Amino acid sequence: MNPQDLQSYRRIGSRSEARIAFDDIVSRTQRALRIADDRGEFYGFDRKRFADALEALLGRGRDTTVEIVLHDPGFVERSCPRVVALLRRHWPRLRVLRSEESARNYPRGFVLADDLVVLRRPHHDNALTLVDFDDEAVAQARALLDELAAGATVAIPPDTTGL
Repeated sequence: MNPQDLQSYRRIGSRSEARIAFDDIVSRTQRALRIADDRGEFYGFDRKRFADALEALLGRGRDTTVEIVLHDPGFVERSCPRVVALLRRHWPRLRVLRSEESARNYPRGFVLADDLVVLRRPHHDNALTLVDFDDEAVAQARALLDELAAGATVAIPPDTTGL
């Protein structure tokens, strides 16, 4: 991904605009996508467009990865059959994890694409989303995602069959 192809730092105030930015960034990701969120509903993990973008990313090469850490993965289990199907086909390069209990009150969300671009949601109860390319913001997001993933457990195993 070339960050110069995208707009610079910006504040997004609506959910629909945040989804557009999310879709744009996910579709441009080349190697690694990491997401920490409360449920996955805000960005619309149940949408075909999201599943198609994941499929395209995972099809780019054997080294591509997608890691999703959720406080409550029930939305994905119940409402995202395309993501569950991709999980079965692409495990372990695609993983959906449940955050550890002590982190479940953490109110912020992050999307980190190729260690170059971060979408930050300061609070799950608010639509405000920040798109940032700053090295420091990316490094902070990476560190927080590392910490969340280190304590997380597999939420949806690759042998999950139906919804």
